[in-house]
Amino acid sequence: MPSKGCQNADMNGRAGLKNASRARRFNGRRVLNAVFVCLILTGVWSASALGGGPEQVSVMLVCQGLGAQKSAEEIEYQVKAAFIYNFMKFTDWPKETMKEDSESGASGPSKEGKAVRKEPMIIGIVGDNPFGKAFEPLLDKKIKDRSFEIALIPGMGEYLKRVSNRKEAIDKYYEDYAAAFGRCHVLVYCGSEKNYLNEHLGRVSGRAVLTIGDLENFVEQSGMIGFVKADNKIRFEIHLSQAEKQQLKISSQLLKLARRVIQEKESNER
Repeated sequence: MPSKGCQNADMNGRAGLKNASRARRFNGRRVLNAVFVCLILTGVWSASALGGGPEQVSVMLVCQGLGAQKSAEEIEYQVKAAFIYNFMKFTDWPKETMKEDSESGASGPSKEGKAVRKEPMIIGIVGDNPFGKAFEPLLDKKIKDRSFEIALIPGMGEYLKRVSNRKEAIDKYYEDYAAAFGRCHVLVYCGSEKNYLNEHLGRVSGRAVLTIGDLENFVEQSGMIGFVKADNKIRFEIHLSQAEKQQLKISSQLLKLARRVIQEKESNER
């Protein structure tokens, strides 16, 4: 029979494990609450504002797996990933950019006797990727009845280091990654690309691709949606005129949530 001292030690050990588990749950709830507060304050968690129920306002997925402690940066990019997911849900692309393949044996509604497979929507992350695994909780969801994928596209900086002539370096970069850029419905430009935005945005100005910037003054440089921080909250701005030039339609429901909307050279502060 265990001694009384061993029994006390065992009880103390169990109590310690229980307290540690309780502390982890508390920390997990605290992290979750912080994310929910952030989403509510930014408007993304408003079902009425986005015109739908839980399926439409699916940013709740960003909170899955946050029981373990996350760094502030990890939480920030999970929130931004949820924003991007919702930006896509409330943006319409021209029909010709939303490809479908007719294949026998494929799943989906029939088209001229053949099943239709809808190609996935592609989000291209351009430059030094800070998102890490932020999109993982969302990858089993669909956008416009399509799956979506993440494509990582290296930044332009390495090419400029290797080739002294800036134009030659840029031309070579876009030649090498033409196929990757061409597949994307969305391009997210990371902070590493801040010195090359004119070149980046100039190359896609004639295409129906949604450009999103994770850097300052993105919409001022004719990007479509730019993340900003205001009052210690993540917000976003929209350059509506640029989106319209590139044949994209952004829902008025999303425009209502933007901090600022640029249209015809006029800004609407929110």
